[in-house]
Amino acid sequence: MSRGGDASKRARAATAVALLLLLAGCGGVVPGGAAPPDASPPDSPPIDSEPNETADERLADVPFPAGFSRTGIDIATARERSVTFLRTEPVTGAAVERFRAGAYADYEYDATSERTRFRLDVHNGYVDVTRSEVYVDGGVRYSRSARNRDVSFEASNGSLAETRYRAADSMWAVASRILTVADFRAVRTVDEDGERLIRYAPTDVAVRNATDIRGYLTVDRNGVVREAALAYDRAGESKRFEYAVAPRSADSEVAPPAWLPAARADA
Repeated sequence: MSRGGDASKRARAATAVALLLLLAGCGGVVPGGAAPPDASPPDSPPIDSEPNETADERLADVPFPAGFSRTGIDIATARERSVTFLRTEPVTGAAVERFRAGAYADYEYDATSERTRFRLDVHNGYVDVTRSEVYVDGGVRYSRSARNRDVSFEASNGSLAETRYRAADSMWAVASRILTVADFRAVRTVDEDGERLIRYAPTDVAVRNATDIRGYLTVDRNGVVREAALAYDRAGESKRFEYAVAPRSADSEVAPPAWLPAARADA
Protein backbone atom coordinates (compact mmCIF):
# COMPACT_ATOMS: atom_id res chain seq x y z
CA MET A 1 0.00 0.00 0.00
CA SER A 2 1.30 3.45 -0.86
CA ARG A 3 2.02 6.08 1.77
CA GLY A 4 -0.63 8.25 0.10
CA GLY A 5 -3.16 5.45 0.60
CA ASP A 6 -2.06 5.05 4.22
CA ALA A 7 -2.46 8.76 4.84
CA SER A 8 -5.93 8.73 3.32
CA LYS A 9 -6.97 5.73 5.38
CA ARG A 10 -5.61 7.35 8.54
CA ALA A 11 -7.57 10.50 7.74
CA ARG A 12 -10.77 8.51 7.17
CA ALA A 13 -10.22 6.50 10.33
CA ALA A 14 -9.55 9.66 12.31
CA THR A 15 -12.79 11.18 10.99
CA ALA A 16 -14.87 8.15 11.98
CA VAL A 17 -13.28 7.90 15.40
CA ALA A 18 -13.53 11.64 15.99
CA LEU A 19 -17.24 11.53 15.19
CA LEU A 20 -17.89 8.74 17.66
CA LEU A 21 -15.80 10.45 20.32
CA LEU A 22 -17.85 13.57 19.75
CA LEU A 23 -20.99 11.53 20.26
CA ALA A 24 -19.49 10.24 23.48
CA GLY A 25 -18.52 13.70 24.61
CA CYS A 26 -14.91 12.40 24.60
CA GLY A 27 -15.74 10.96 28.00
CA GLY A 28 -15.23 14.38 29.56
CA VAL A 29 -11.82 13.20 30.79
CA VAL A 30 -9.27 15.64 32.12
CA PRO A 31 -5.98 13.69 32.08
CA GLY A 32 -5.01 12.72 35.61
CA GLY A 33 -8.22 14.11 37.07
CA ALA A 34 -11.79 13.02 37.65
CA ALA A 35 -14.90 14.21 35.85
CA PRO A 36 -17.90 15.67 37.61
CA PRO A 37 -20.54 13.06 38.41
CA ASP A 38 -23.18 14.83 36.35
CA ALA A 39 -21.16 14.61 33.12
CA SER A 40 -23.32 13.71 30.14
CA PRO A 41 -22.69 13.50 26.39
CA PRO A 42 -24.06 16.03 23.91
CA ASP A 43 -26.94 15.19 21.61
CA SER A 44 -25.92 12.96 18.71
CA PRO A 45 -26.30 13.98 15.07
CA PRO A 46 -28.71 11.86 13.02
CA ILE A 47 -27.66 8.51 11.59
CA ASP A 48 -27.64 8.96 7.84
CA SER A 49 -29.29 5.82 6.43
CA GLU A 50 -33.02 5.34 6.43
CA PRO A 51 -34.81 1.97 6.59
CA ASN A 52 -36.53 2.54 3.23
CA GLU A 53 -33.31 3.12 1.29
CA THR A 54 -33.64 1.64 -2.21
CA ALA A 55 -31.23 -1.12 -3.20
CA ASP A 56 -28.75 -0.27 -5.96
CA GLU A 57 -28.98 -2.73 -8.84
CA ARG A 58 -25.21 -2.52 -9.31
CA LEU A 59 -24.95 -4.84 -6.32
CA ALA A 60 -25.65 -7.67 -8.75
CA ASP A 61 -22.04 -7.40 -9.93
CA VAL A 62 -20.48 -7.19 -6.45
CA PRO A 63 -18.82 -10.30 -4.96
CA PHE A 64 -20.06 -10.69 -1.41
CA PRO A 65 -17.64 -12.04 1.22
CA ALA A 66 -18.47 -15.37 2.85
CA GLY A 67 -21.32 -14.99 5.34
CA PHE A 68 -22.77 -11.90 3.64
CA SER A 69 -25.47 -11.70 0.98
CA ARG A 70 -27.91 -9.16 -0.41
CA THR A 71 -30.54 -10.26 2.08
CA GLY A 72 -28.67 -11.02 5.27
CA ILE A 73 -25.54 -11.42 7.38
CA ASP A 74 -24.23 -14.49 9.18
CA ILE A 75 -23.37 -13.09 12.59
CA ALA A 76 -20.89 -15.85 13.51
CA THR A 77 -18.85 -15.23 10.35
CA ALA A 78 -18.98 -11.46 10.79
CA ARG A 79 -17.73 -11.86 14.35
CA GLU A 80 -14.89 -14.24 13.44
CA ARG A 81 -13.55 -11.99 10.67
CA SER A 82 -14.02 -8.73 12.57
CA VAL A 83 -12.61 -9.86 15.91
CA THR A 84 -9.57 -11.38 14.21
CA PHE A 85 -9.00 -8.02 12.53
CA LEU A 86 -9.28 -6.21 15.86
CA ARG A 87 -6.90 -8.60 17.61
CA THR A 88 -4.17 -8.87 14.99
CA GLU A 89 -4.06 -5.88 12.61
CA PRO A 90 -2.95 -2.27 13.16
CA VAL A 91 -6.31 -0.70 13.88
CA THR A 92 -8.07 2.34 15.29
CA GLY A 93 -11.69 2.46 16.35
CA ALA A 94 -14.43 3.71 18.61
CA ALA A 95 -17.87 2.60 19.73
CA VAL A 96 -20.78 4.25 21.51
CA GLU A 97 -23.88 2.95 23.29
CA ARG A 98 -26.81 5.12 24.41
CA PHE A 99 -29.22 3.19 26.61
CA ARG A 100 -31.45 6.00 27.85
CA ALA A 101 -31.17 9.70 28.58
CA GLY A 102 -27.82 10.31 30.28
CA ALA A 103 -26.85 6.62 30.33
CA TYR A 104 -24.06 5.65 27.97
CA ALA A 105 -20.88 3.71 27.41
CA ASP A 106 -18.17 4.72 24.99
CA TYR A 107 -15.03 2.97 23.86
CA GLU A 108 -11.79 4.02 22.16
CA TYR A 109 -9.23 1.56 20.78
CA ASP A 110 -5.84 1.95 19.08
CA ALA A 111 -3.42 -0.87 18.46
CA THR A 112 -0.30 -1.85 16.55
CA SER A 113 2.09 -4.76 16.98
CA GLU A 114 4.05 -2.71 19.54
CA ARG A 115 1.51 -0.76 21.58
CA THR A 116 -2.15 -0.85 22.53
CA ARG A 117 -4.43 1.65 24.16
CA PHE A 118 -8.05 0.98 25.19
CA ARG A 119 -10.48 3.25 27.02
CA LEU A 120 -13.98 2.60 28.39
CA ASP A 121 -16.23 5.19 30.00
CA VAL A 122 -19.59 4.28 31.55
CA HIS A 123 -22.30 6.54 32.98
CA ASN A 124 -25.40 4.96 34.51
CA GLY A 125 -27.57 8.01 33.92
CA TYR A 126 -27.64 9.04 37.57
CA VAL A 127 -24.51 9.85 39.59
CA ASP A 128 -22.20 6.91 38.98
CA VAL A 129 -19.40 7.53 36.45
CA THR A 130 -16.65 4.97 35.90
CA ARG A 131 -13.71 5.34 33.56
CA SER A 132 -10.87 3.00 32.80
CA GLU A 133 -8.00 3.08 30.34
CA VAL A 134 -5.07 0.78 29.72
CA TYR A 135 -1.89 1.35 27.76
CA VAL A 136 0.56 -1.46 27.02
CA ASP A 137 4.09 -0.76 25.82
CA GLY A 138 7.25 -2.84 26.10
CA GLY A 139 5.60 -5.58 28.14
CA VAL A 140 4.34 -3.14 30.78
CA ARG A 141 0.64 -2.55 31.31
CA TYR A 142 -0.23 0.90 32.64
CA SER A 143 -3.77 1.58 33.77
CA ARG A 144 -5.86 4.48 34.98
CA SER A 145 -9.12 3.87 36.84
CA ALA A 146 -11.59 6.52 37.94
CA ARG A 147 -14.92 6.27 39.69
CA ASN A 148 -16.63 9.57 40.28
CA ARG A 149 -13.80 11.62 41.87
CA ASP A 150 -11.51 8.76 42.92
CA VAL A 151 -8.58 8.15 40.55
CA SER A 152 -5.88 5.50 40.75
CA PHE A 153 -2.95 4.35 38.59
CA GLU A 154 -1.18 1.03 38.28
CA ALA A 155 1.73 -0.49 36.39
CA SER A 156 2.30 -4.24 36.04
CA ASN A 157 3.59 -6.86 33.65
CA GLY A 158 1.19 -6.88 30.75
CA SER A 159 0.60 -8.95 27.66
CA LEU A 160 -0.10 -7.00 24.49
CA ALA A 161 -1.97 -9.96 23.01
CA GLU A 162 -4.17 -10.41 26.08
CA THR A 163 -5.02 -6.72 26.19
CA ARG A 164 -5.92 -6.73 22.50
CA TYR A 165 -7.97 -9.90 23.00
CA ARG A 166 -10.10 -8.30 25.70
CA ALA A 167 -10.37 -4.93 23.99
CA ALA A 168 -11.52 -6.59 20.75
CA ASP A 169 -14.25 -8.49 22.59
CA SER A 170 -15.44 -5.30 24.28
CA MET A 171 -15.52 -3.37 21.01
CA TRP A 172 -17.26 -6.15 19.12
CA ALA A 173 -19.96 -6.40 21.80
CA VAL A 174 -21.38 -3.12 20.50
CA ALA A 175 -21.44 -4.30 16.87
CA SER A 176 -22.87 -7.63 18.02
CA ARG A 177 -25.73 -5.84 19.76
CA ILE A 178 -26.54 -4.06 16.49
CA LEU A 179 -26.43 -7.28 14.45
CA THR A 180 -28.45 -9.24 17.00
CA VAL A 181 -31.22 -6.68 17.31
CA ALA A 182 -31.55 -5.67 13.64
CA ASP A 183 -31.97 -7.37 10.28
CA PHE A 184 -30.00 -5.85 7.40
CA ARG A 185 -30.14 -5.94 3.61
CA ALA A 186 -27.52 -4.74 1.15
CA VAL A 187 -28.43 -1.45 -0.55
CA ARG A 188 -25.36 -0.07 -2.31
CA THR A 189 -21.57 0.05 -2.52
CA VAL A 190 -19.18 2.68 -1.20
CA ASP A 191 -15.82 3.23 -2.93
CA GLU A 192 -13.09 4.56 -0.67
CA ASP A 193 -9.52 4.92 -1.98
CA GLY A 194 -10.05 2.15 -4.49
CA GLU A 195 -11.54 -0.18 -1.88
CA ARG A 196 -15.16 -1.15 -2.35
CA LEU A 197 -17.27 -1.54 0.76
CA ILE A 198 -20.79 -2.96 0.79
CA ARG A 199 -23.42 -0.85 2.52
CA TYR A 200 -26.37 -2.40 4.38
CA ALA A 201 -29.52 -0.78 5.77
CA PRO A 202 -31.78 -2.14 8.54
CA THR A 203 -35.11 -3.66 7.58
CA ASP A 204 -36.48 -4.35 11.06
CA VAL A 205 -35.49 -4.72 14.71
CA ALA A 206 -36.39 -7.50 17.13
CA VAL A 207 -37.77 -5.04 19.67
CA ARG A 208 -41.48 -4.65 20.31
CA ASN A 209 -42.98 -1.22 19.68
CA ALA A 210 -39.76 0.15 18.17
CA THR A 211 -40.20 3.24 16.00
CA ASP A 212 -38.04 5.59 13.95
CA ILE A 213 -35.58 2.83 13.05
CA ARG A 214 -32.41 4.12 11.38
CA GLY A 215 -28.96 2.73 10.79
CA TYR A 216 -26.40 1.23 8.45
CA LEU A 217 -23.55 -1.26 8.25
CA THR A 218 -20.54 -1.45 5.95
CA VAL A 219 -18.37 -4.48 5.32
CA ASP A 220 -15.14 -4.88 3.34
CA ARG A 221 -14.21 -7.62 0.87
CA ASN A 222 -12.71 -9.72 3.70
CA GLY A 223 -15.95 -9.79 5.68
CA VAL A 224 -14.72 -7.30 8.30
CA VAL A 225 -17.44 -5.00 9.59
CA ARG A 226 -15.99 -1.48 9.33
CA GLU A 227 -18.98 0.50 10.54
CA ALA A 228 -22.32 -0.32 12.14
CA ALA A 229 -24.99 1.94 13.59
CA LEU A 230 -28.54 1.52 14.82
CA ALA A 231 -30.97 3.95 16.42
CA TYR A 232 -34.61 3.58 17.36
CA ASP A 233 -37.17 4.88 19.83
CA ARG A 234 -39.11 2.79 22.30
CA ALA A 235 -41.52 3.94 24.99
CA GLY A 236 -40.32 7.49 24.64
CA GLU A 237 -36.63 6.62 25.02
CA SER A 238 -34.00 6.80 22.31
CA LYS A 239 -31.62 3.86 21.89
CA ARG A 240 -28.42 4.32 19.92
CA PHE A 241 -25.46 2.07 19.12
CA GLU A 242 -22.51 2.94 16.89
CA TYR A 243 -19.26 1.22 15.95
CA ALA A 244 -16.43 2.23 13.59
CA VAL A 245 -13.01 0.70 12.98
CA ALA A 246 -10.37 1.21 10.31
CA PRO A 247 -6.91 -0.08 9.47
CA ARG A 248 -4.01 2.16 10.34
CA SER A 249 -0.52 2.37 8.90
CA ALA A 250 1.71 -0.41 10.22
CA ASP A 251 4.50 2.09 10.93
CA SER A 252 2.31 4.53 12.85
CA GLU A 253 2.54 4.73 16.63
CA VAL A 254 -0.14 4.60 19.30
CA ALA A 255 0.14 7.84 21.22
CA PRO A 256 0.77 7.40 24.96
CA PRO A 257 -1.94 8.85 27.24
CA ALA A 258 -1.38 12.14 29.03
CA TRP A 259 -1.67 10.37 32.39
CA LEU A 260 1.24 7.97 31.71
CA PRO A 261 3.83 9.95 33.74
CA ALA A 262 1.51 9.83 36.76
CA ALA A 263 1.06 6.07 36.34
CA ARG A 264 4.84 5.55 36.17
CA ALA A 265 5.38 7.74 39.21
CA ASP A 266 2.69 5.92 41.15
CA ALA A 267 4.32 2.60 40.28
